[in-house]
Amino acid sequence: MSFLTDTVTIPVWLLILLIGAIVPHLVKWYKVFMRYKRGDIAREEQAREERDNLIMMKLRTIKKSAAPARTVSDVAKEKSREKKTDILHVLMAMASEGDKGMLLKAIADHMNISTTKVQQAMSQLIDKNLVEEVTGVSGTKYYLTDVGKKYCRKKGFIKS
Repeated sequence: MSFLTDTVTIPVWLLILLIGAIVPHLVKWYKVFMRYKRGDIAREEQAREERDNLIMMKLRTIKKSAAPARTVSDVAKEKSREKKTDILHVLMAMASEGDKGMLLKAIADHMNISTTKVQQAMSQLIDKNLVEEVTGVSGTKYYLTDVGKKYCRKKGFIKS
């Protein structure tokens, strides 16, 4: 026999355990070696570098063409513009209905915006005495006042 088997007795179960633990690692390293031999690893590395370069180019162009940061006053101006357009759209919707009152939900559906925006616009219109609210059985309806009708005629929302 050999010197190793004569001097040290190794149980068979230990040999099987060692082989079972080593074989998966050998298979993994064999696969890596074959990928390297075929050139797959080099191609993957080259593709990764190209993708990184493309991302960096896009980031540079975004940084160059990025609009300047908006200030707080710009955001406030934009919000006030949105509120004014919401108010005008509410007036246009109410002017299109004529003397019929409109429910808040109907105005929101007509304009395709949220009821909270319509409610905010209505509260401002009520404060300016352009719209009045009347609570009835079917809910709160909003009507244009005489001042509101006059304003809508002036803006061209009502033709007559």
